Amino acid sequence: MRRNPIMQAPLRRGRTETLGRANGVKRTGRSLLFGLILVVMVTASGMVYTWERLLVERMLRENLVLENKLELIQKRTEGLAFEVAAMSGLTRIQEAAADALGMTSLDWKDVIVVSGSMGAAR
Repeated sequence: MRRNPIMQAPLRRGRTETLGRANGVKRTGRSLLFGLILVVMVTASGMVYTWERLLVERMLRENLVLENKLELIQKRTEGLAFEVAAMSGLTRIQEAAADALGMTSLDWKDVIVVSGSMGAAR
């Protein structure tokens, strides 16, 4: 049974390459070029994916470091705010005034209020 010659791929025998797959017949340069381009595209897409993944991993590590720094700063801020609140209390100020400056607390029965001023007597 003979096939229709229009439906067959062109075959060339000898040193030239062909599109056919007959024994001893080579492929054309176009199919080789297509295969190489396909391999290059797959390789390039794999490299781009790997590069993007590494970039994301590096950014995640940097975010973790920055989050840890932020948490440490927030803890320090909370501790300093507590110290400020403790030092600004009235008892702390009275103790510091009595110890460092030799001041005593005010006794209101020892206070004398003068009603007039000297400027008004003129």
